[in-house]
Amino acid sequence: MAQSITDETWSRFQSPPDENTFPKLLKRNYHKWGDKRVAYRYKDYGYWRELTWKDFYERTKWFAGGLASLGFGHGDRIAICGENAPEWFWGQTAAQSLGGASVGLYTDATPSELQFIIEHSDAKIVMVDDQEQVDKILSIKEQIPKVEKVIYWIAKGMWNYDDPYLIGFDDLMEAGKEYEASHPNFFEEYIDKTREDDIAVLLYTSGTTGQPKGSMVTYKNLLSLFKGWDAAIPWSEKAENLSFLPPAWIGEQIFTVAPNLSRGVVVNFIEKAETVRSDLREIAPGVILLGARQWEMICSEIQAKMIDAPLWKRSLYNLFLPVGYKIAQRQEERKPVSWILRFLSFVGYWVVFRHLQDKIGMTKVKIPITAGTALSPDNFKLLRAIGVPIVQGYGSTEVSGLDVLQLENDYYRSEGSGQPFPGVEVRITEDGEILLGGVGVVQGYYKRPEDTEKSFKNGYFYTGDGGYMDEEGELYVIDRVRDMQKLKSGEKFSPTYIEGRLKFSPFIKDAMVIGNNKDFVTAILNMDFENTGRWAERNHIAYTSLTEFSQKPEVRKLLSGIIQKTNTTLPETTRVKRFIVLHKDFDPDEAELTRTRKLRRDFVEKRYENIVEAMYQGKDVVDIETTITYRDGRKSTMRLPIFIESIQG
Repeated sequence: MAQSITDETWSRFQSPPDENTFPKLLKRNYHKWGDKRVAYRYKDYGYWRELTWKDFYERTKWFAGGLASLGFGHGDRIAICGENAPEWFWGQTAAQSLGGASVGLYTDATPSELQFIIEHSDAKIVMVDDQEQVDKILSIKEQIPKVEKVIYWIAKGMWNYDDPYLIGFDDLMEAGKEYEASHPNFFEEYIDKTREDDIAVLLYTSGTTGQPKGSMVTYKNLLSLFKGWDAAIPWSEKAENLSFLPPAWIGEQIFTVAPNLSRGVVVNFIEKAETVRSDLREIAPGVILLGARQWEMICSEIQAKMIDAPLWKRSLYNLFLPVGYKIAQRQEERKPVSWILRFLSFVGYWVVFRHLQDKIGMTKVKIPITAGTALSPDNFKLLRAIGVPIVQGYGSTEVSGLDVLQLENDYYRSEGSGQPFPGVEVRITEDGEILLGGVGVVQGYYKRPEDTEKSFKNGYFYTGDGGYMDEEGELYVIDRVRDMQKLKSGEKFSPTYIEGRLKFSPFIKDAMVIGNNKDFVTAILNMDFENTGRWAERNHIAYTSLTEFSQKPEVRKLLSGIIQKTNTTLPETTRVKRFIVLHKDFDPDEAELTRTRKLRRDFVEKRYENIVEAMYQGKDVVDIETTITYRDGRKSTMRLPIFIESIQG
């Protein structure tokens, strides 16, 4: 078990006893603001509906009463699976008010993945949003015997379900009102019993190297770390936030829940994933957090839009983009920007970049943050060049979220991750491993004492990431220590770094670089079918299926040119020599990616072992078996030739 940090460090970030848990903060905000201030907004048929702190408090109270009537109490778990909505957070806060904790589940998880987390976490209640998630839970009902009830909050499609195992959200709320009638003041009495060292949320890691592990995150962790956030980036009570990150991810807990309850920041829930950009423009939050993969998709979208833009728009873009790159370069070198560059940047903003920022929903975002895996320098500089002042952060679930962040908008390091927040400690071992300590370090992994003992020592979390700190205290993350690879020649290289460079191209959606104990570096690529399809249309390249399209010689030539360009930025010994274009995307449903879209490197290399061997044996083509699923559910297996390309030079 991780040891506690010094009492002196904790005391700087300690909350008053009546404000040291999420339920206590809800109680405080209700008495402070009642129906005078908005707590939540949600979009319904295109209109924003408002919910005050009184609404938040009462709905949470009735939900808690409903849970109590089902026997839910101190130490119990509620597993929640659904899209971002007020009901998600009412369920979480209600369970916490009774002394329990929430367990986050990803909506795109398969039944077997849900089964593992629900069973391992000892969840007593499962809460889901719609019929699809209900069906998933019912399919594993026999494998999760500890679950007593399943609550759903979207009734559409549920009219013919009469299983007593299920209960609708409205029915539970009515049960809660009845419970309150027979147990007056139960809610505040339970709230007053919550303690800062109680587990607030049980959040499972992405599971890149095996089964996910449940991090036991306390209120003390979350609120103390948020105080560090608030000291570095002050949150105004009048600020607006947009909830669209998965609530099962620590980022949403520290970035949405904590500011809402601690500072009264209004949370706005998007109507659906497709409306994120328009909702961003409407709400205009000052701070936004996205994962590296989401930023990569935005950069690909920018480049794809400019490729398809009319000639005059492309000309203006190509005219002012170098100006943006020069300013970004000056900012990275921490040099002043001349008035001429500033003037040209001003013109470029109003002529080109403002419209481009509007398309991606970034016109009013003051602090756009990337976190999760490192964002490649190419993507970083492009965003900076078009006027999006992106900054990079670093953290993990085991330290309650983001612990390190670049705090200066005018200056940045494209390959750096910033400096630790107040209350956070960073150390680098002799082997180059990054250790994170301080207020965010969690209690350990639930029911995994051996893993806890291995990863948490002397108050620090051993991240498994390799990196270093410069003389100014800036943290640089190189790669996972276990993912760093070495060629037979002894040359070390970072696959993640090369993959990031490759994914900067709008035609490459994903990549996996291979070379450990090999003579040279190779790559398995996923092409971006949408952007490459438009390119093929412009160049009059016909194809009948995406599988056939991926193996077209014209596509291989296109991607070969991209790799050649990337190779010029790499040491000669670690340049990509051979590659294949996979006939499909890496898929989390096939365990190739985690639910947070991180590559399961060992699994993918093992799965495509025959392709990897063929690339190193000098073959030009390799046959693989692939399963095709038709719309009516039928499946067929076919053999497919995968062509192997060599890079010249």
